[in-house]
Amino acid sequence: MSKRNRAILGVCLVLALGGGVLWLRKEANGLRNAFSYAYWLDRFTGLETYKPEVAYFMRGSRDNKDVCFTFDDGPHEAGAPLILDELKKAGVHGTFFVVGIRVKEHPELVRRMIAEGNEVGNHTQDHLRLDGLPLKNVRAEIENCAINIERACGRKPTLLRPPGMRFKHETLKLAKDMGYTIIGWNVGAQDFIPKASEHPTQEMLDEIRTTPDQIAERVIKGVKPGVIILLHDNPVTAHALPQIFAWLKKEGYKIKTVKEMLGELTPPVIVDPNPVYVPPVKKGAAPAPASAPSKPASAPAKKA
Repeated sequence: MSKRNRAILGVCLVLALGGGVLWLRKEANGLRNAFSYAYWLDRFTGLETYKPEVAYFMRGSRDNKDVCFTFDDGPHEAGAPLILDELKKAGVHGTFFVVGIRVKEHPELVRRMIAEGNEVGNHTQDHLRLDGLPLKNVRAEIENCAINIERACGRKPTLLRPPGMRFKHETLKLAKDMGYTIIGWNVGAQDFIPKASEHPTQEMLDEIRTTPDQIAERVIKGVKPGVIILLHDNPVTAHALPQIFAWLKKEGYKIKTVKEMLGELTPPVIVDPNPVYVPPVKKGAAPAPASAPSKPASAPAKKA
């Protein structure tokens, strides 16, 4: 083989290797997963979707052209109403992982989320990273957020997303014992608000330094069957949704809720994201009298 042909062959091999690495990176959502034995083992054994021992939902089935939209860090007065408007226009639902201190400020937005058929999940009381907290503090962060959600809308949260997906194995065990399913994500758009623990001012929104077109492009680029999409509660993201929804419809994707995607797994995982909250009866207290029915006995009861 001539020197020229060897050089051409070498270039082809380098290009093929580079292309293979890029394909692996895209297929595995990052180089870290691409070269991880544990990732590929989980993927080919089906454990990449849901880990029952810790109730951790990581993605939906690759067999269905479904995606799930989740919105973190709200409710914000500037973003949540716009996002809810776009979901309603498209006739789809999302899952909102809300922060307790913000729920206290805008309980009416949580009520609207539930009333319009969306799911409301727990994103802790103060948006602290749970991997750096003692377990008693982790419990308090989860419990206090749940209390604010229950007071706002009379529903309990059973879905939990730790801020920044930072947690230890003990955190997962604790959350499961508390009745929660942990919800991960696969596609993000880098649309978060800086200084997430504060109120979003216009200056903070400007700091996002991204546009609706850029957000839509990042989401669309990462879409695959079964992905959970992470977005954030802000106006810029709301303005990106119509473009994303239109592309998904054109490509034949359906938008499902966390509950629906869990129910499509094999075996299905059945959850009620927001059951009606029933206050515990204090020890020694008489049970509350049953309220009078709001409809005649002959009328069928309306499902919650």
